[in-house]
Amino acid sequence: MFWLSWAFLAARVAGQTREDGRCGPDWGGAKCDHIPPFPTCCQANGHCGWDCDSAPAVADAGRPAVRPVQAPAPAPAPAPVQTFTSNGNYRPDGKCGPLFGGAECDPNSEYWCCSEHGFCGGTQEHCYCDTCVNYRPVDLIKGGKVRTDRRCGSEFPLEDGSASECDGSSGNHCCSVHGYCGPGPDHCDCAGCVDYRSGEAKTVQLVEGRVRVDRRCGSEFPLDDGLPSECDGSSFFPCCSKWGYCGPGSDHCTCDACVDYRTGDQKQADWIEGKWRTDRRCGSDFPLPDGSGEPGQCDPNSEAEFCCSKWGYCGADKEHCGCPDCVNYAR
Repeated sequence: MFWLSWAFLAARVAGQTREDGRCGPDWGGAKCDHIPPFPTCCQANGHCGWDCDSAPAVADAGRPAVRPVQAPAPAPAPAPVQTFTSNGNYRPDGKCGPLFGGAECDPNSEYWCCSEHGFCGGTQEHCYCDTCVNYRPVDLIKGGKVRTDRRCGSEFPLEDGSASECDGSSGNHCCSVHGYCGPGPDHCDCAGCVDYRSGEAKTVQLVEGRVRVDRRCGSEFPLDDGLPSECDGSSFFPCCSKWGYCGPGSDHCTCDACVDYRTGDQKQADWIEGKWRTDRRCGSDFPLPDGSGEPGQCDPNSEAEFCCSKWGYCGADKEHCGCPDCVNYAR
């Protein structure tokens, strides 16, 4: 039986090809059929296939030689690690500063700054507080006007005495009043902040028209002409509270000492439609803005705010609908 099987396989190898598509040295040196206009090639797994580009190169007088596989390009050499000069005056426990004998931090490690609490690290708390010490030297980039430690402003001047700047094209594009480059309102929107995103230094002014950018208002925060600073009635902070802050809602708009800078049309925008408000307030303490004195109501078509409680809030539970002073507008 074994002899018959071997003879059967040998017959299949006749003509140097096999009916089962096997090929290569493990199968008696069997070749692959040439199917015009392209040959099939012996793959690495011992099967004939069409992928001749990745097949091993085999000399075959009856067909073109298979293109050898190209070796992958060598990986680029890693960038050299920047090194900084250190006097070696640092402790193995990572403590630093005057509380620990004036020890420093290793500038070539990932803990190169000394925090105000005397610990070496590499976070903002270690490198950018008022008393933090950065042991890596400060370099200047972007034309020699931007410091690599993110400090900026007149307290960190350049060699010519001018204020250091921030890179307007980076993620830290504004200089805060505390002399740090960074994003967000604390760096870009405060009075005295400098914004470099336009390519020029634009200092945020304290007052825009008669409104202060810090949201303070009233007689305790007067303008240059001595009159009280105001709020922007068209903004989200339209009213001045008795505490001198611009803001929305009853604490800023409807108290006895509050000043509302909205026009009649702007006040009307507080109502969704008809006689109910977006802030859920209702009742005689929150009258309609038309001067009629009629109490604000609740939306009768709402599923959750159709009753006015005795406290002047719209809702739908027992406290809003079931008390003697409650008003149910859905009935």
